[in-house]
Amino acid sequence: MNIEIKIMIFILLSILLFSFNNVLWKKNLKDTSISFLISYRAFFTSIISLILFLTNSDFNNIINSSIIKITVGSIFGAIGLYCMLFIIKKSSLRWIGIYNLFGVIFTGIYLHFFENIEINNFLFGIVLIMSGFILHLYKNQEPNLKLEMKQHFYLIVMTLGFGISSILHWKNIETNVPILFIISNQEIVVFLLFSSVNIRYERTIIKIKNLKLYFTRVIIMALILFFALLFSFKGLKTTNPLITSALFLIGPILTITLGNIYFQEKLTFKNLISIIIILIGAFVVHLSIV
Repeated sequence: MNIEIKIMIFILLSILLFSFNNVLWKKNLKDTSISFLISYRAFFTSIISLILFLTNSDFNNIINSSIIKITVGSIFGAIGLYCMLFIIKKSSLRWIGIYNLFGVIFTGIYLHFFENIEINNFLFGIVLIMSGFILHLYKNQEPNLKLEMKQHFYLIVMTLGFGISSILHWKNIETNVPILFIISNQEIVVFLLFSSVNIRYERTIIKIKNLKLYFTRVIIMALILFFALLFSFKGLKTTNPLITSALFLIGPILTITLGNIYFQEKLTFKNLISIIIILIGAFVVHLSIV
């Protein structure tokens, strides 16, 4: 199989799985706490990835500095995950999709200033994205789609958390750190962090009946997320953030579409126009750097 086609398949599969996983998060968070569901899911994802790493990889390319960088990337990813789920539980999946498009700008800024990539029409793309976003806010009259400033803050932190995590993990993959080790590290960090939050701050007693109730759902989510991460990192390993970011623009729109289908969220014509403007702006940004 042609290497470009193989890369495309990996990335498209990861986009589909991440988008579907977002829908499952919203469904399963309805009647439980964020920290419980994250830690429960991460427990199984950690086991899966760690077993596969220990049986299929070696430690030759793992040094102390790599472990530190990977762990920092994992912490930023965990922060982004919590902020995303905070919004998913209380609002529409549409907001996750819209703010993910802002992550494209963050990636573009990093590549421009730190990777010395010249960007033409960059400002034009930003103007389009901001215009679409402002239009979405202005025309948004549905109560379930309105957000408080605190929730917008969470979305900004989510965007930065995921963006920084992605860049750090890309750098680690460039040094030939095993992908399975990165996934294992990330999921162990998520499990330890949110288990601590669940016990210390929420003071939630994990009941056996709750573990049984969510067992099948969490197993499904753990498998979906593991393969989403695996395919994503495999695509990133054989390409660069420019290509993967451009392709991942499909993800927000797919998340929005799945949300409309699964939760019957109303997508008005005016909101659709604003999303299209944002998407066009994001593509302009990436066309200027490819």
